[in-house]
Amino acid sequence: MKKRKIKIAIGQFEQIYGDTEANLNKIIKMIKEASEEKCDIVIFPELAYSGYSLSSEKLQSLAEPISGPFVQTIRKKAKEHRIHVMCGYPEADEKIIGRMYNSVIFVDDDGNVLENMRKFYAWGQEKLKFREGRRLPVVNTKLGKIGMLICYDMEHPEPARIEMLKGAELIVNCSFWSVPAERRWHVDLCGNALFNLLYMAGANAVGENLCGSSMVVGPDGEVVIQASRDKEELLISEIDLDKIIEIRSRIPYINDFKDELFSIEAKDKF
Repeated sequence: MKKRKIKIAIGQFEQIYGDTEANLNKIIKMIKEASEEKCDIVIFPELAYSGYSLSSEKLQSLAEPISGPFVQTIRKKAKEHRIHVMCGYPEADEKIIGRMYNSVIFVDDDGNVLENMRKFYAWGQEKLKFREGRRLPVVNTKLGKIGMLICYDMEHPEPARIEMLKGAELIVNCSFWSVPAERRWHVDLCGNALFNLLYMAGANAVGENLCGSSMVVGPDGEVVIQASRDKEELLISEIDLDKIIEIRSRIPYINDFKDELFSIEAKDKF
């Protein structure tokens, strides 16, 4: 029987660009703190390990394959502290030198890699640095069915809808979101939660020109909890996945959705 109540922690912190050791120390500290608070999962921002605002050359020098020391450390700490961990990092292709992905690793509380998502939609200049991913994963975990998005993926309506159709109950978005786009941060998280009648959790960084405000949103589109705009903090909340059934029984979006809109056969009709 899967646990229906999940205690979520979001590790909102300021990235030190290019200093993977300092960033990893912050990540490990927050993993430990979340575990001490009896959280089931702790979520970190996009490219939390390396920092986001770096040149392609610098990112290439810091990128690691999934078998590298960063992922292995996350696996070790997740198992040690008995907590699920989701964290962003620059992923180097195991076989092809110079091919790099903007990725998020998802590890369970036994230290097993559940998923390694590669950002589906690259934003602006990211296209010159990273190869885009090809999958929108939903992971069937002991906590429930968890979908994964990375930052800009959330600004398109289809990814969250596709993950809902795959059974996602909670979608996590690991981000690096700026002040000029702050309104969209709130609208996108709340809108995706409401339109798909599921939980959304957004992990953002803080620092210069970043809007922070990591948050959890309920399936009714209402904010459950929200972090500050500019402070490092561990945001903690408990959600009840059974609330999804309650909300979907009152708001008929999912029951009324015409699945053929997303079918291959219908592509010429809509």
